[in-house]
Amino acid sequence: MPATRPLITTRFSPPRISSHAVLRMPLLSRLLAARNCRLTLINGSAGFGKTTLLAQWRQSLLKEGSGVVWLSLSQEDATLESFSANLIGALQQAGLPLDDDLLLLVKGDAQNGSLALASVMINTLARVDTALYLMIDDFQFATDPAISMLMQTMVDSAPTQLHVVLASRVFPELKLGRLRAMAELCEISSTDLGFSFDESLAFLKAYLDDDVDIDLAHSIHASTDGWPIGLQMMSISLKANPRKGLNSERLLSSKAGLVDYLVEDVISDLPAATLTFLEQVSILRRFNEKVAAEVSQSCDAPALIANIEARNLFIVPMDMECRNPWYRLHPLFAEFLQQRLSASGADLQALHLRASAWFEQAGVVNEAVHHAVQSENFEALVALLERSQPDQHNISYLGQFVRWLDCVPLERLVQHPGVLLQGAWGCVLTMMTGKAKAWIDALEQSPHDEAQLSPHIALVRASIATQQDNLPLCQQLLEGIRGHRFNHPFNEQMRACLHVHCLNQTGQQQAAWDYINAPQARAIRISHDEVALLAVVTAAHGAMLSGNVREASRNIVDVLLVAERAHGHRSISATCCGVGAAETHYEMDRIDDARQVLGNRLNLLHLSPPDITISAMISNARLNCLQESSAAALAYLASKAIGLRAQGFDRAVAYNLAEQIRILLGSGDWRQCESQRAALEALAHRHDGDSPAAHQIAALAALSRARTSLARQESERALGGPRQPGATGDALRSRNMESAVAIAARRSAQ
Repeated sequence: MPATRPLITTRFSPPRISSHAVLRMPLLSRLLAARNCRLTLINGSAGFGKTTLLAQWRQSLLKEGSGVVWLSLSQEDATLESFSANLIGALQQAGLPLDDDLLLLVKGDAQNGSLALASVMINTLARVDTALYLMIDDFQFATDPAISMLMQTMVDSAPTQLHVVLASRVFPELKLGRLRAMAELCEISSTDLGFSFDESLAFLKAYLDDDVDIDLAHSIHASTDGWPIGLQMMSISLKANPRKGLNSERLLSSKAGLVDYLVEDVISDLPAATLTFLEQVSILRRFNEKVAAEVSQSCDAPALIANIEARNLFIVPMDMECRNPWYRLHPLFAEFLQQRLSASGADLQALHLRASAWFEQAGVVNEAVHHAVQSENFEALVALLERSQPDQHNISYLGQFVRWLDCVPLERLVQHPGVLLQGAWGCVLTMMTGKAKAWIDALEQSPHDEAQLSPHIALVRASIATQQDNLPLCQQLLEGIRGHRFNHPFNEQMRACLHVHCLNQTGQQQAAWDYINAPQARAIRISHDEVALLAVVTAAHGAMLSGNVREASRNIVDVLLVAERAHGHRSISATCCGVGAAETHYEMDRIDDARQVLGNRLNLLHLSPPDITISAMISNARLNCLQESSAAALAYLASKAIGLRAQGFDRAVAYNLAEQIRILLGSGDWRQCESQRAALEALAHRHDGDSPAAHQIAALAALSRARTSLARQESERALGGPRQPGATGDALRSRNMESAVAIAARRSAQ
């Protein structure tokens, strides 16, 4: 064959499939279903396993008796002459009777030569009896327009038994509209080529061993985003340093081989302007033409993005339906680019501040704050937070607000009282009580407008007191701001919620119910704000504790539906409502409904008020007892008790112990519960003051003592009240004893 250089025949067969390769069954099934298409395009970024997939499909086709012609291209095949020489050689290797002199057709006039060569090859292929698959790997190297013309002619005029398969990093310059319309085209993209978690796990097991840690596998899969070459590089790192498996963060930071791969195989031939643009936009978690232009200060952003997309440079389309489509870079590629950007000495602060300003103007506060944090410019960050303070309707958003504030030193925050006050509320409403107290202490000690901020500080402290189970202090603080009217609905809703809680805890459940249903509380009842919903459900829960279960159930379920619609199934308000609904369902023997409404919310209860925590604990223990076993319920309560003791939440510990005693006595052997009963008695003696919490603990001890006496068949002792006189007995006979017994008995009843 006339040629400028001898052909390398090893390019006429695929590389050997690694023993660690994962069989891509879902993709192979798609290829099998589309096996009769004229053209199959496998288009994806570097390292996504295009060659491996083609080789696996080739093996399947050969087993079925189909003919397969393989050609791997290289950078030297950019011209029509070189490409044609290798294509002819591959077809000859497969046994097709093509003359060596065919290459003379493409010398000189490329357009007519490519058409002539295509005609000869098509006529020869038409005489083949069996199905023949022409697989061309790394087609991105075929950059000559005449090559596209040659392949277009071969695809358009191919005999029925010929199927062309192209694997490429970039989208080929072919006209595909008619093939799509006729269902003659099969396309597989980077999105399809990425490993699923099951495939990532299978790869790690094949490369390492079957005992690979499942959490580590999840970490590696998430970090690589299912990118096969990324998985391979991390597996090599883990195999070379097995001890790093104990620390996934250390493993995921070891990417030396991956960096070399990206330098040599991905960015080596990129134009300088494209590479610089990529490095600058790599700081963005997502980008479109406008924000990319602002950050890079480049007027060529649309063309650069189009070029990056055409090259398939690990760019992932996110929302292609809008006027300005959004994209993101593969996380490992973005990290690689960010490292290059930092090493180049670029002004990262300026890039992040430009991004922050753009996102703020676009109304995307989360992204704006993220970039303000990354800029490490505290003044800019606090100024942005001041302009973007949450409206306090969404408790979950306040939690995010706190995480942002954590990035700013406290001495800077105290210079912005409004922002710090919002942060304290975020801590309160997400149960970060210690931090809330520290922040409100810092605010109170800093210079501020006392007349303006003191009522707000008192309201925050009242909320903290409730979380610390210090009801007397909460009542005292609320009394101190009785005559103050807050301008923001949130503050009035919070005061109402705390007032209802105080009424419930002091035995005035009917007063709480009447208060929330009074005309002056209409604004709270019709509000869909999370705190307003919590106030209503707190009143309804109190009504249930006083015995009005059916009405309480109806109201709690109504509020739950509103909370789910307005704030989401896993919002704090929906979680608290779900706990109340579960308790009423249990009371009405709707056990399956109770389990369903409570079961998927238990992991969110660390953000719930104390009484919600107690209700959820008791309800879940009883559901475990009914649907599993008393042993399962006791194991659950024992594990909860450890955390409650660590928090110093003695009232919840008392309910926990009382419930354990109730379950153990149900087994018929009162001797089993001696340690729990002794611990409960110790709690009652330690809490002998005149407070609702002390009364409930004392009542729980008395009820458990009575139950134990009945189990021992000591009837007179069971009716005798407290075993010992003194402070505990005084507390039991105080004016709040009746309500304490009612609440404790209701929650501890069988």
